[in-house]
Amino acid sequence: MEGQREVWEREYSIPDPLWKGPAPEPVLNGGRVLELGCGNGKTLSALVRRSEAVGLDHSMNALRACPVRAPLVRGDVLRLPFRDGSFDAVLLHHVLQHLMADERAAAAAEAFRALRPGGLLSVRTFSVQDMRFGKGAEVENHTFRRGNGIIYHYFEADELRALLSRFEEASLVEETAPTKFAKGSVRAELVGIFRR
Repeated sequence: MEGQREVWEREYSIPDPLWKGPAPEPVLNGGRVLELGCGNGKTLSALVRRSEAVGLDHSMNALRACPVRAPLVRGDVLRLPFRDGSFDAVLLHHVLQHLMADERAAAAAEAFRALRPGGLLSVRTFSVQDMRFGKGAEVENHTFRRGNGIIYHYFEADELRALLSRFEEASLVEETAPTKFAKGSVRAELVGIFRR
């Protein structure tokens, strides 16, 4: 993620952030929940209504913009500042796609470590079917640096399963939705629940 920190600080310093609109309703209820890469709190705001939620992000500007009344931690998904088995659930929503291959593996291992046995991991990430796949300069297989400097990786389902092979898969589906921007184009995400 080196070099990406400054890009994210810049993105979250803009008064009208890129990431807005309604958050997907989390499927996890109750317990102690950790959202990794909580950003400006879009998903965290839904979590705090039904669980003891903690948000983590490396961007100070993101955390400052987060209006949610929940513990917020500045930290790194590659080295979580929590004890083993601290959480009943961990969310990795649109985080893995912004990491390089070795970083994705480290983040998955840290999520596994932070979960209690039987705890749930909720994952959302872009799929190779997404309309933006292939946009930008390719820096790794299926990983592109876009014009704003942010890295985007697009997953195939089996690649995501392999990355999370230490977990037991409960569900993994591809969700697609037509976009308003270009006729025939879709936003495509892999959405999954995995058990430690």
